[in-house]
This record gives sequence, structure tokens and C-alpha cells, in this order.
Amino acid sequence: MTSASLNFWDIPNHRRRTILTRSALLACLVGLAKIFVHYIAIEPIKPNTLFTSLIASTVFLLGFLLSGVLSDYKESERIPGELSTSLETLALDINAIPTLNPNAEINPCLNSITILSKLLIDWLLERVPTSQLICGFHKCHQEVAKASIYLNGCGTLQARPQAEMAALLKSINRIETIRETCFIPLVYWLAYASAIVLTTGLLFVGGTNLIESIFSSAAVTFLIFFLLFLISDLDNPFGLSNPKSAENISLDVLQAACDRVAKIEVLASNNSSL
Repeated sequence: MTSASLNFWDIPNHRRRTILTRSALLACLVGLAKIFVHYIAIEPIKPNTLFTSLIASTVFLLGFLLSGVLSDYKESERIPGELSTSLETLALDINAIPTLNPNAEINPCLNSITILSKLLIDWLLERVPTSQLICGFHKCHQEVAKASIYLNGCGTLQARPQAEMAALLKSINRIETIRETCFIPLVYWLAYASAIVLTTGLLFVGGTNLIESIFSSAAVTFLIFFLLFLISDLDNPFGLSNPKSAENISLDVLQAACDRVAKIEVLASNNSSL
């Protein structure tokens, strides 16, 4: 089953455990606290427009955060496809060199591309550090440069492998930036502070109908903190190694491209041995 066919309840690491359950737990705690506050008669705040304004400001902050992280998330969705295209195009271009120069030795270069593709997958899963990936990239770049010498005098064809390597490095740096950058931390702090103030205030708002007060307090708490937890998860679309992260970019297309690159290497090796 691919990630595209997973529904809400089938997501690995179970979003309901990491986001839904936490939000529901907070809502239940607020509901129980509201019952306690009501029965000991500590509700000094009268219902007024203050909470309407506070809810509106909190929703505005959440909307601002959500729009910001979604733009990065949508950009991140394209990156695995770009990496796949560059890797496979690079392997195909190198594999085609013997057509123009039968004396070309391309097996070391194809092997380095295969190793780099596997390193990319491991790096995205945070099994290897960035320094190891960059080291593998530099070795691959050297092999590509050596293989490109066989295309001397072919103009555009000779420059294409280097262009694909540059595109790979650009995508790697972009992923690293997205991983290491939190979207406007001060706004996060303000959103959490606003949510806590709103939730606390709802506990001490007096009301004649206890059931209505409990429902309002619990519902507002659930929705606001659910959005906060979801936004925090969306902020890093490449948190594949985090067991609590559910909203991540699928690597299926990249894994398929890596498999095809490995097959290209095997075919080239078999052809050279004939």
C-alpha cells in the first residue's frame, strides 16, 4: 500500500495517537476543570465580547501559521520528484556516453550515482548525517566530472551532467534549510500563549447552563490545540524518522528512481563485461 492510498486512520505512527488523542485529552481535562470550578463557585468573569475578540485573534494567528507552513509543505512535495528526475537523468546521460565514445569507462561513475541515491534515502530517514551525504556527493561529483571528459567537444551534452549535479545539491540544501528552520518561532510562542490564556479564561467564565459551558470550553480547547499540534507537525515535512510525525512527504517516487538507477548500473556493468 502506498502512502497516497492511506486514509486518516491508516497513517503510520497514527496521527490520532500523536495529535488527535493529545487534543482530546486536553479537551477532557478542561471539561473536568470546568466542572470543578463551577461547583466550587469560582467564576468571577462574566460572559462578554472579550472572549470573542480573543478567539478571533487566536484564529488569526493560527491561520497565519497554517498558511506559512503550508506554502513550505507544498514546495516540499515537489522536492522528491526533482531529486528523482535529476538522479535518473544523470544516470541515463552517463549510461549514454559509450554511444558517443565506445572507449568510455562509466561503471565507477554509475556506481557512485547509485551510492549517492541510497545515501539520499538514508539521509532523508535521518540514518546518516548531512556530512556523510555531502561527502558522498563530492565523490560522485568527481566521478561525473571524469566521465564528462569522454564527452569533450560535445558542447551541451558535456555540461548536462554537471547541471544535474548542481540541481541535486540545490535540492539537498533546500531540504536541510526546511528541516532546520522553524517558521517564525515568536509567532508560535504567541499562538500557544493566546491558546493558554483563552482556555484558562473559559474556565472562569460564569454561565447559567453548566452543560453549555463545558461543551464550549472543551470544544474550543480541542479545535485550537488540534490546529497547533497539526501546524507544528506540518512545519517539518521531512520528519520521517520522528515516530510522532504523521504529515510527511512521500519518498515512493524517489525510492522507485533509486531502484531504476541501480538497474541502469547493473545493465551497464553487464554490457561492459561482454
